[in-house]
Amino acid sequence: MYSILLSIFEEGFPIVNEELKKIIKKDFKVVAIPWSFAVELKTKNTNEFFNEERRFKYLEPFKKLGIKDENIIVLDCYNDSKEYMIKSIKESDVLVLTGGNPEMFFNKVKEAGLIDCLQKYDKIVIGSSAGAELQLKKYFITKKNNYYKKFDWYEGFGIIKEDFYFDIHSVNRGRYLPSLEKRSKNLKKNIYCIFNSGAIIYNRKTKELNCYGDVIKFENSK
Repeated sequence: MYSILLSIFEEGFPIVNEELKKIIKKDFKVVAIPWSFAVELKTKNTNEFFNEERRFKYLEPFKKLGIKDENIIVLDCYNDSKEYMIKSIKESDVLVLTGGNPEMFFNKVKEAGLIDCLQKYDKIVIGSSAGAELQLKKYFITKKNNYYKKFDWYEGFGIIKEDFYFDIHSVNRGRYLPSLEKRSKNLKKNIYCIFNSGAIIYNRKTKELNCYGDVIKFENSK
């Protein structure tokens, strides 16, 4: 029922580590979905992207929480069957969504036939950068953070049902924050600016949202 939203995994996770200790048990099963490749993998093997360095970054924090290796699964969009992936997700307690290319990530999940499965997922989802934004049904990327160098909207997985929006990798310079504040008023939606040293924990059931570290909230004008 929880969505943990981070800009950078290795900076955001420690900020909420004590809170996660309260909701993640040692016998929990963790499933990582690391399909946010920059480009299509020629090897057709997810491990080309989710290499030893990334495995350590995304999985070691769970081991420090007491999760055993045998309770951690990394899904491979090229070689795992749809049935195996759905079964693994349904039996898990925590999903990990990596940062990277959000368009590639969305397309891979769609190709694998997992959109509906993720929309119905009612456990803990931890995502950084692309893996955070994609939890929304619809999300935006600012010009600064967009590969195409323009502000634009994109379709997400729909794990979170658009009660609010958020910006990742926020910065406090120039017109960056004022433009997001104006957009919040125009959209009549709260926008949370998550800096690299910030994090959000959102309870999808109760709608309770808590900010940690460097997060700025712009209120909607309803």
